[in-house]
Amino acid sequence: MLKTKYDRMKPYEKKKLIALYKKTGAGKEMMMRLLRLNIIGSALILYALFVFVSDIKDLKWTNYAISVPLICIGVFFIFTSYRLRKKVLNQFAIKNK
Repeated sequence: MLKTKYDRMKPYEKKKLIALYKKTGAGKEMMMRLLRLNIIGSALILYALFVFVSDIKDLKWTNYAISVPLICIGVFFIFTSYRLRKKVLNQFAIKNK
C-alpha cells in the first residue's frame, strides 16, 4: 500500500495538522462522528463479552451466535473509524499545504 502524505509526516506535524483540522467546522463534526464510531464499536465489543461471560457455565450456541458477530461488527467500526480519520486528514493535508 502506498504511503500517503499524512503517513509521511512527523508526529509533531500530525498533531499540528489535527489541531488545525479540529478548528474548522467540518473538522469538529467529523471528529465527533469518528469518536462516536469508536464508542459504538467499543460498546458492542463490551456487550458481546458480557453476553459471553455471563453464561460461561452453560454456554449455548445462541451465545456464540450473538457474541461473535457483535465482536466482528465492533472491530469493523473501530477499524473503519481509524481508516476514515486517516483519509480525511490526508485530504486536508493535501488541500492545505
